[in-house]
Amino acid sequence: MSTPTRVAIRKLMSLGLDLTEHGGNGFREVVLHGEADARKLGKAGFISVVRVPDLAARGRADRRADRVYARRVAQSALPSGRTTYRRLADYGLAMKQLAQDNPGLVRTITLSQRTWEGRPVEGIEITSNVNARDGKPVFLQMGVHHAREWPSGEHAMEWAYELVNGYRAGNARVTSLVNTTRTIVVPVVNPDGFNISREAGELEGGGGGRAGNETVNIVGHPYEYRRKNCRFANDSPGGSCTQPALGLAAAGVDPNRNYGGFWGGAGASSDPLNETYRGPSAFSEPETQNIRQLVSTRHVTTLVTNHTFSNLVLRAPGVASQGTSPDEAIYKALGDAMAAQNGYASKHGYELYDTTGTTEDWTYWSTGGLGFTFEIGPTNFHPPYAQVVAEYDGTTAAAGGRGGNREAYFKAQENTADASKHSVLAGQAPAGAILRLTKSFQTPTSQRNTDGSYKTFPDTLETTTDVPASTQFEWHINPSTRPLVAQERGRVATGPPSPPQSFTGAPAPTGAVACGDFETEDRTCFNDHAFTVPSGDGSDNAKALIRIEWATIASDWDMKVYRDTNGDGSSVGEVQPIATSAQGPTDFEQATLVAPALVPGGKYVIRMINFAATEPYDGTITFEGPEPYQAAQTESWTLKCESPEGTVRSTAAITIARGQRQTLDLRAACASAPDLQVTSLVVNNNSGVRQGDKVTVTATVTNTGATAGASTTEFRIVELNQVIGSAATGSLAPGASTTVSVQWDTRSVKGTYTIRATADSAGQVTESNETNNTRDVTVTVQGNKGK
Repeated sequence: MSTPTRVAIRKLMSLGLDLTEHGGNGFREVVLHGEADARKLGKAGFISVVRVPDLAARGRADRRADRVYARRVAQSALPSGRTTYRRLADYGLAMKQLAQDNPGLVRTITLSQRTWEGRPVEGIEITSNVNARDGKPVFLQMGVHHAREWPSGEHAMEWAYELVNGYRAGNARVTSLVNTTRTIVVPVVNPDGFNISREAGELEGGGGGRAGNETVNIVGHPYEYRRKNCRFANDSPGGSCTQPALGLAAAGVDPNRNYGGFWGGAGASSDPLNETYRGPSAFSEPETQNIRQLVSTRHVTTLVTNHTFSNLVLRAPGVASQGTSPDEAIYKALGDAMAAQNGYASKHGYELYDTTGTTEDWTYWSTGGLGFTFEIGPTNFHPPYAQVVAEYDGTTAAAGGRGGNREAYFKAQENTADASKHSVLAGQAPAGAILRLTKSFQTPTSQRNTDGSYKTFPDTLETTTDVPASTQFEWHINPSTRPLVAQERGRVATGPPSPPQSFTGAPAPTGAVACGDFETEDRTCFNDHAFTVPSGDGSDNAKALIRIEWATIASDWDMKVYRDTNGDGSSVGEVQPIATSAQGPTDFEQATLVAPALVPGGKYVIRMINFAATEPYDGTITFEGPEPYQAAQTESWTLKCESPEGTVRSTAAITIARGQRQTLDLRAACASAPDLQVTSLVVNNNSGVRQGDKVTVTATVTNTGATAGASTTEFRIVELNQVIGSAATGSLAPGASTTVSVQWDTRSVKGTYTIRATADSAGQVTESNETNNTRDVTVTVQGNKGK
């Protein structure tokens, strides 16, 4: 479809067609599920070119190409050497085999929720000492949110082989990344949908092809092209992939419109049969609940969710009204770096079209981890497998030998390892202690309350790491402040909004006909209504809502809004609309203007287009003030240090920015018992002690644990097993130190000796560590002069 402007993109989205998420400069691709869809496009006035006249036949041809490729190539250039698309069971077997063959390096994981058809959602973790909770930063690789996008699972799975093979072969680059990061691969997020799609494709290709035109193929065999999960169409809790699917009219929820961030807004449908159906509520689906739980309990500093197709690397925001992210500089730099390897275009998500409820709409704005959508390949949802191989290893024309997605994934993994791109907590704590970071907040959706505020839902992030026996920890985490609140929004109103403005209109006089053309310039096909945004009267108009209503859906009016650049009250000669509305069979059209399109004192003109109308209309322009001012906020993590049994020993607020490293000493605050240590031992005039001198020996005793009662510090000559003296040591608070001294009469000794100070020598204090109470110093006692 020709979509030269964002207005055209929004109009295309409003038609309820099956958008492929494939597009480029001035165009978007759509799957037509029959003649009715084709008529919608024609009525809306879109210029289109048919690239694939029969998608089912294309699928059969591609599967035949797969079989030819598999027979011709014994082993592909992929890390696994695979030559054909995996089926669902293949993924499970491959992950289990990797874990079995690589204990300590790979482990399998099963996410928290089973699908509507009762399937587990499985993945693997890859790192050295994989079973430890070691605080490494996490790179999350995902595939197959959308059932028909088979290459997305293939590339995620191949990345697992890339890391395992490279580590076992001693590849220095891979070894460093595996040792310093943790990789999680979930190749099939939507196993119900994928299974029905993949098995239908197998049947379609194995049967030698199917005769018939596009409509017959899609309507008769739509399962291979399923996009969504398999929830029941009536939103009841349950689902089945065998329920009727008639092309576009298929049940299920689009998992990539069901995430909670900005859920229910632009680019997502409220119609259960629409291909972008958002679901009955935010995070209503087991597939998105799984990813929410996975990300909420780990510090995923980099994320790639793979899709097909369009040769795109997309980053947040997904909806233009959200504005530029506070991390745009590093976010864009990483997107550009990955795109330079695979030859894709690096863009904001909204530059394809506005979407809400997508993966990064929640993961980035709620956790701060940098998330990206890869739209793999230039053509088709699941092209011949040779194309999957070429996209991975960079032998496509677009990649130009620069490494393809293999090298793009390396860039993402290296970003994960780069501490300047996230935050780090480091320091000491008692061995075996559990460190826990938590943060709870309200996440906004795109839905409104009656007072105009956004509806929210409670969100919690909770992660843990274990302190090793060395007592030294390093925890790679996401920043404490969410990007969503890190920059100011809205402003303080300077006055009330202006009163509404009204207007009316009707079809042209008898003899004129409805034009049926949204892009018409025929003066008999539209009415113009000029208006000015009031200013200078104390009003504050931050938003203008334009709504036009008529009696029945039998009429079809469309709307465009222009800046009246020459002030003549006419839309004629104005080139670029700033807003449009063309919904089809409804009894209203509506558009909203905000800054920078809306300017106080600005002149505008509304063009009402008679697409197919016989009834008059009433229009209202309602002005609203700005959203309430919200200052930029700084948030904190709550850090708890717990005993191995889970008893909370200390709690602290941690405020930490991206790129910041904080050093903490939690030994005392988190200790479950006292721990006395001699942290300093000094013999005065140590370099010139002579026999007969009276020497002062001073020890510093420090308590690195909980409060310690009174104790005794003993000083001894080790070689002679001779006690020099003892000193009483008073009670010590956590982290406190004291000095104690004794006098040593050296008349009876001569030579080199070890002086040892022992804290709590009488065992008066029960300590968490009884083995670290001593410190030694070496002293040489010289003979007297002349002797």
